Amino acid sequence: MCCKRYILLFFMAFLVIGYVSPVFAYTSTGEGKVVRVGWYESAFHHTDEYGRRSGYGYEYQQEVATYTGWSYEYVEGSWSELFEMLVAGEIDLLSDVSYTPERAQKVLYSSEGMGSEDYHAFIVEGNTDIKPNDFSTFNGKRVGVNKNSIQEQLFLEWAKNNDVTPDVIELTEKSPELIEMLRRGEIDILVTLDAYGSAEDIIPVCKVGSSDFSSVSIRTALI
Repeated sequence: MCCKRYILLFFMAFLVIGYVSPVFAYTSTGEGKVVRVGWYESAFHHTDEYGRRSGYGYEYQQEVATYTGWSYEYVEGSWSELFEMLVAGEIDLLSDVSYTPERAQKVLYSSEGMGSEDYHAFIVEGNTDIKPNDFSTFNGKRVGVNKNSIQEQLFLEWAKNNDVTPDVIELTEKSPELIEMLRRGEIDILVTLDAYGSAEDIIPVCKVGSSDFSSVSIRTALI
């Protein structure tokens, strides 16, 4: 993913005030507003040993704050936990949320997306039971997916289209723990972002789908 390209697109979108979603369409009224932001460790969000935050999602949110005058109160959890908190109104903003019509009934998406991402089924290096050229080897295998995620929906569609019957396990753990569960053999396959394929011992088997993603907020919380 080219972060500079997405940040440039972000600025272009937000400078055109007349076309911006109401949640971001003001400056002075947002000055000093404390916004509760969901924070989860992932390919887009990093916290170092000194507690300093970084990553594409973090920088994106900081640029939003520059425009709106918001200050952030970070609420930590797994993505699945934070999405449930967003829907319940317990946090105001969450990044990396793919659009679906069902979600759009509950939360307000920003008018321009943050980017797009691919999702793959991953196994640990040395797993010879699951073969990329034989999807029947997925049958009966324990496949971990983030609960309520777009990856879960896409994988279920992929499995149906490929006549595969795995044992799908909904998980709510934080992303680093999901990787460790795969390494420990608690799940056989993990469906997640393609960015996790950078780990030397985590091998992509196949792509199961892709989607655009965005920052979203509860309308009543920020307007």
